[in-house]
Amino acid sequence: MLRSLSKLHSRSAQRPFATKSKITSLLNIIYLIYFLSLAGTREGSASPKYPVVVFIHGESYEWNSGNPYDGSVLASYGGIVVVTVNYRLGILGFLNANTDPYSRSPANYGLMDQIAALHWLQENIAVFGGDPSNVTVIGHGTGAACVNFLLTSSAVPEGVLFHRAVLMSGSALSPWALVQEPSRYAAQVAIHANCSPELPHPHLLKCLREKPLEVLMSTPVIAPEFAFAFGPSVDGVVIDTEEPPDNQHFNEFDSKPQKTEPQNAINILNNVLLRDSAVSKLSRYDLLLGVVKAEAYFAFNAEDVQYGIEADRRSKILRTFVRNTYSYHLSEILATIVNEYTDWERPVQHPINIRDETLEALSDAQYVAPVVHTADLHSAEHRNSYLYVFDYQTKSGDYPQRQGCIHGEELPYLFGAPLVGGFMYFGRNYTKSEVLLSETTMIYWSNFARSGNPNEPQEADGFHGSRQERSKLKNIEWTAYEAVHKKYLNLDTKPKLKNHYRAHRLSFWLNLVPDLHRPGGDDVPSSHHALEDNDPPPPKLPSLNPRKLTTTESPNGDLSKMTSLGINSSVVGTIASDSTERVEELGGGTTPHPVEDGFAAYSTALSVTIAIGCSLLILNVLIFAGVYYQRDKTRMNDHGGQPKKRNENGQMPNNICGDLESSILGVKSDPASILGHHHSHHQLPPPEFADLPQNNATLPRPPPPPKNAKAHINTLHENQPLLHGQSIQLINTGTLTKKNTQLNSVKQNTMEELRV
Repeated sequence: MLRSLSKLHSRSAQRPFATKSKITSLLNIIYLIYFLSLAGTREGSASPKYPVVVFIHGESYEWNSGNPYDGSVLASYGGIVVVTVNYRLGILGFLNANTDPYSRSPANYGLMDQIAALHWLQENIAVFGGDPSNVTVIGHGTGAACVNFLLTSSAVPEGVLFHRAVLMSGSALSPWALVQEPSRYAAQVAIHANCSPELPHPHLLKCLREKPLEVLMSTPVIAPEFAFAFGPSVDGVVIDTEEPPDNQHFNEFDSKPQKTEPQNAINILNNVLLRDSAVSKLSRYDLLLGVVKAEAYFAFNAEDVQYGIEADRRSKILRTFVRNTYSYHLSEILATIVNEYTDWERPVQHPINIRDETLEALSDAQYVAPVVHTADLHSAEHRNSYLYVFDYQTKSGDYPQRQGCIHGEELPYLFGAPLVGGFMYFGRNYTKSEVLLSETTMIYWSNFARSGNPNEPQEADGFHGSRQERSKLKNIEWTAYEAVHKKYLNLDTKPKLKNHYRAHRLSFWLNLVPDLHRPGGDDVPSSHHALEDNDPPPPKLPSLNPRKLTTTESPNGDLSKMTSLGINSSVVGTIASDSTERVEELGGGTTPHPVEDGFAAYSTALSVTIAIGCSLLILNVLIFAGVYYQRDKTRMNDHGGQPKKRNENGQMPNNICGDLESSILGVKSDPASILGHHHSHHQLPPPEFADLPQNNATLPRPPPPPKNAKAHINTLHENQPLLHGQSIQLINTGTLTKKNTQLNSVKQNTMEELRV
């Protein structure tokens, strides 16, 4: 029956589109009746059980559906049961408001939907002719990352829900696979929904669940470049991380600080997927995985694709990627990427060449290197690992530029669209060679789903098309991937077995960049790791700071009651306005967990530094004044002449510390009160105030000197020579002190002011 159905598919390719749609709908009904008829067989009958393939769609963590992927052609041609599922996405699927990464609080509801679908298949797929003991999960893009998380999750019983997996153009080791700080985006949703970010975690979730769906979905959250705002994150249930050593972790209500490392994609993924337990779980499944040539094609806009990009545009794109992915030695990593992906044999870099090189850099960093790294980890345990590179671009496809196969362009060949002239959102014009390529792809994938080996079995079971088609594939033995020879299948109109795919470039991402991405010693300042650029800093995201719930506190968390929690409405308004701007996560910013902006700690340290600096400055000024006065006294003792007036060189510097020095010395911030004299307008108190302490801050300011003050000075120089060790002092009346007792009193008061 399945043979006749496949013949109908091939004949319908030559019919008009309306006729083909009717035939396809009719065939779907026939498939359903056929599989339901299998359920009517008795338990003792020998009816065959077909391998089950579950397709997890990708494209994004925030949109798409499994409905566009019609598995009828793949099911009939490969002799398997194809199941597509939908799961929750975006805010409803991946909102994580938990600030403690080591607590166990469910947040990956989209992954839990996939687990629930696999449980349902175990109980019901036999009714549709499927074999519950032979289930293969296929994921594409973000769906491949989800499948990778299921492979290593402790919430999935090993070898029960599925038995092998296919990762197409994605891996959980990709830097975009995990959301770095999900609680910050949850804070934006909470503020937009009028829920207090300071509520305890259970009450915050209760407040959000009571809000209308339209309010939650209308939150103006913009994902950072090369990452997602809502996606899988560490919740301790489906995705757990490595436990910290003893005495290095405290819960969110402890007063002791936590010892954490920067929250960037690389560090989180290493703690989640590179643990021994995670690698051990991964190796227990058969794995087929691969990539296409132009994975990062959608990182460029239409103008970039058509005309290419200049060097400054390349630097901006790569700088954003480095900033949002890494935390250490960002300038060095950026410089090495530009150097590695520059064709130095060309004297002039053409914009098209710069675009192609940047495309290769982003593709290798985000897709190719993580997939190959996953294959290395899996093949180390000597399980079936098969690596492929789909290297064919559809001639009549939607992408006229010749960058190679675009991300997602291999899906029509997997679902057999060329055999029926296309369907749903796939193209409709295919050549004969493209039809053969689609048949080849379906045969390899269905063989792997059946036995864990994509090669043609020794005894054909009649579900793989004509003998002529199978004979073309007999001579192509897809060798398993291993770490020494690294063989892979290059899927094209003429498939070939090759080895060491992009070995030099992958060594750059898997060896050199991890060596550069190290914190260094304790003496390395944080500014050393910063990325020097002229871009404005990204806006600050709000953070969740849950409190302990007191016995008298109400669980209601509206923002109208946030004033009782110590939150200013103007601050909330600022946070809400910041959430509408484009956010680019700063990978170099090391934020402790629970998430804080660090501004309070920075302000305190700055205040202490300024206070210490001002104190040292005042101390230096006083020491300088004393040394200067002692130098004048020594000079007069050595020469016996009149001392030189210090009207300019001894001038005090400007007071940069405000009134701080006045409060310390107990006098006004007048330099004359410290040095005793500098200019003619800095005067000592008149004789009637000579007996009062000179450091009294309440002394009245002396009146201005009379106009004949200069005449008195000249008289003093001519008629009254100075005594040894005395200096000239002007008084308010413009006259000079003529008694030695008065001079000694003034001198003594001056010396007291100079003492520290």
